[in-house]
Amino acid sequence: MYRCPECWQELLMRFDPCPGCQEQGVERARGQRAKQRRKNYDPVGQILSVEFWGLWRLYPVCPCCAQTWGTKEYISLDHIVPLSRGGPNVIDNVQPLCQRCNLWKSDHIIYFDRAFWGKSGALPVALWSFLPPTLPELGQLTLLEPPLDLAARYPQVTPDHLEQITLTLTRQELHAASLV
Repeated sequence: MYRCPECWQELLMRFDPCPGCQEQGVERARGQRAKQRRKNYDPVGQILSVEFWGLWRLYPVCPCCAQTWGTKEYISLDHIVPLSRGGPNVIDNVQPLCQRCNLWKSDHIIYFDRAFWGKSGALPVALWSFLPPTLPELGQLTLLEPPLDLAARYPQVTPDHLEQITLTLTRQELHAASLV
């Protein structure tokens, strides 16, 4: 029996390099890359917890599933325009969701209307500059696309569908704002 002097893993025979040491090196490198990614997400600063909890008080229930904030449910800070898709880390880009809904939403651009739970609404004006650059204009929608049911709600629809509704409503507001 051989024991590696660095990672203390017991092996039947001596390996060079030790599989345990290699695995630890891979995990260490993965952790460093993740740390660097998180650091690059927010070059300006962090959202203060006081700001988030002040925003959370405006929501009596989860705006996605309408579940009341219980002691068993974790409250997640959700970015409306995800950081991975170029969204800013500012309080205007944040909505509270229960952890289950935040995992369901994933990295989709969905703004849940505070007044009507489970229903998506148009993005706030402060986030219009962070829309995807490939957003088609109103006249460019093809006839092959099925008409969107703008009253669709969670959980009957997929996150992709709610993202389309959010972007369509935002597109309509952008169009109306440009006409004024």
